[in-house]
Amino acid sequence: MKDVNEVKIGKVSQAPGFDAVKIKTEFNAFGFMKTCWLLLTIFLQFVVLMLSYMYLHELFQWLSLASIIISVSTCIYVLSSDKNGLIKGVWIFFLLVCFMFAYILFFASDEHILFVPSKKRYKKIYAKTDKHIDKQLSFEKVDKKVASDCKYLQNIGKFVAYDGTRAKYYPSGAKMFDDVLEDLAKAEKYIFIEFYIISDGVLLEKTLKILKEKVDQGVDVRIIYDDMGSYGTFKRKTKRRIKKMGIKLRSYNKMIPVFSMALNFRDHRKFVLVDGKIGYTGGANLADEYVNEKRMHGYWKDTAIKIEGNAVNAFVLAFLRQWEFLTKEEQDYEKHLNLAQTFSNKQVVAPFVDGIDYKPAIARDVYINMIANAQEKVWIMTPYFIPDDTILDLLKNKARSGVDVRIVLPDVADKKYVYIVSRNNAERLLDAGVRVFTMTHSFVHAKMCLTEYSAVVGSINFDQRSFCQQFESGVYTNDNQVLSDIEKDYQDTFAKSCEVTVKNRRRNKLSNRVLAGVFRLASPFM
Repeated sequence: MKDVNEVKIGKVSQAPGFDAVKIKTEFNAFGFMKTCWLLLTIFLQFVVLMLSYMYLHELFQWLSLASIIISVSTCIYVLSSDKNGLIKGVWIFFLLVCFMFAYILFFASDEHILFVPSKKRYKKIYAKTDKHIDKQLSFEKVDKKVASDCKYLQNIGKFVAYDGTRAKYYPSGAKMFDDVLEDLAKAEKYIFIEFYIISDGVLLEKTLKILKEKVDQGVDVRIIYDDMGSYGTFKRKTKRRIKKMGIKLRSYNKMIPVFSMALNFRDHRKFVLVDGKIGYTGGANLADEYVNEKRMHGYWKDTAIKIEGNAVNAFVLAFLRQWEFLTKEEQDYEKHLNLAQTFSNKQVVAPFVDGIDYKPAIARDVYINMIANAQEKVWIMTPYFIPDDTILDLLKNKARSGVDVRIVLPDVADKKYVYIVSRNNAERLLDAGVRVFTMTHSFVHAKMCLTEYSAVVGSINFDQRSFCQQFESGVYTNDNQVLSDIEKDYQDTFAKSCEVTVKNRRRNKLSNRVLAGVFRLASPFM
């Protein structure tokens, strides 16, 4: 498999250099057709429902007046809710323009209504397992800004900051999976894997070969995958083969051809957890494109982080809670926790997760806290840049205050309509002094934020889906070596990128601004 930075014969990562990478697009026709058929089925159901509803309006004239009253009332509800400004604005627009039915879609998709039974189940699981949360680190010798960020995580989600943890940063998915495969082969007690996307291919086969050996040795192997993320790429016969191996396999929010706004809630976390001693998270999924074994959109740029020590407890606890939610089987948490050694490293590592099982937008607020506390630099790398106005205004203010604010986006888009909005949002910041880069011939899938005092690496995009609608994972740290490695990776990426300026930005064309404005209306679903 190919990586642009190194040569490792017989491993995942191997390649002569970035300039030698050729653009090749591979297309999964079967998966695409299967997905299109599912979406078409759901869309037709939606059309039938809307036509039936419109027919009722013709039969009963008073329904139109009732719809207006309900829509206006819903607008008031939206304005008084704790949703962010961007989502409020989009919903109010739809409620006023499509007043005859938009309120139905709103209440059918609102997590406070739709997700109530699930939230109750999560709440019970959390209450029962809170006793397994480790004690918070003392912040007497910790930088005040780091302590402030960590106290937020503790107060809002009971996420503990650790020292005595070893961390390693990976500038590509290929390099991460080199170490993942080695660590899987050393597992003695359990392997927990959770990915948004699992796809048939070379990487999955290499992984399954090791997992089969581990199961035969008595290791407890469990996998969670998101059914929408893996739809059309993770075949049924592969799933059956995995179960026959003795691997426990569960899907989150199974895709069915029935119209439901619940399909919008996804498990976007990325975990590989080994024996409670080692934990991985980042942007890469268990699929060939993430290690450049195949080219979907040019070179695939991703990042990840590995942690060793008791900080892994936080991810193990999150995985077991999700497993209990999916299986409705009580778990033995105690035997899976506190199995790691303590290292001499005194730097802070704070693993955390996010999701609609938590009320606040935890990941979004972590980013906001980091940006607000930064005095020298804020460097962001993300495939999708659709934050709300709070983050946009904060980035502008930081740049105008002399802080070095930079954003790295893809040069090659995976979803063109999302890319139009993402790039337009970034280009709107140029006048304030923010620098924007696009990595040449590459799809940037990395999700991270670096300041002079801390960094976050994980699965969290700078968009409304990651902030408000998906289960996410990340690691916050001030580890000097990790920060140094991340900065070096940024510098290497800048060298392989084109800088967007006021003169060459796409936003200069009226058509691009109009398209971005139209697509922005769908931002809560992007």
